[in-house]
Amino acid sequence: MVVTMFACSHVGLVDEGCKLFESMKDVYEIEPKLEHYGCLVDILGRAGQLKEAKERVQTMPLKPNAVLWRSLLGAARVHGNLEIGEVALKHLIQLEPETSGNYVLLSNMYASIDKWDDVNRVRKLMKDHGVNKMPGSSLVEINGAMHEFLMGDRTHPQSKQIYMKLEEMCRKLQERGHKPKTKEVLFDIEEEEKENALSYHSERLAIAFAVIASDSSVPIRIIKNLRIE
Repeated sequence: MVVTMFACSHVGLVDEGCKLFESMKDVYEIEPKLEHYGCLVDILGRAGQLKEAKERVQTMPLKPNAVLWRSLLGAARVHGNLEIGEVALKHLIQLEPETSGNYVLLSNMYASIDKWDDVNRVRKLMKDHGVNKMPGSSLVEINGAMHEFLMGDRTHPQSKQIYMKLEEMCRKLQERGHKPKTKEVLFDIEEEEKENALSYHSERLAIAFAVIASDSSVPIRIIKNLRIE
């Protein structure tokens, strides 16, 4: 049943997924477990039915775990529902006070609509709970060796060549009409600084290094150390 509901969630079959859930008790006399509620919340959340998803979590006979609340928080971020995002984070802080990703999700929601005071409030909350955000990095394998890059990283032995290649790549992108999506930079900084932050992002550094260090016929695979929500 979990697999079928999971499939419904990922292909947008909301009604079918909800009917499957209801049939567990009504037809098969099976009491839904946490994983079934998790699938239901995911189905509703992906479809933007956040109010119903929240009500399901709050009224379920089992105690909701962090996975359920995080699923709701992730859906709230995707659909821009700050109210439900705040509710979910409140419960997540009680269950997982030291998990930085929970705070970051809500902070990013505030940043995406320029609510910097609220961003600072969430960051203070992290500090009060002694939570440190793990910096995002990108890894690429070249000739059997893993190379890791952070944003603006200049510690690599071939840093000079990497930045030269990166500037060349950025120049060619601009010539072809590419415009940086500065809205994705979730910091209260000037537009030019946002463009620089995007230009020197860890993925771009990893790609630039791979281009100069590997054969052009070899696929480039970048690995992120953090889950992307």
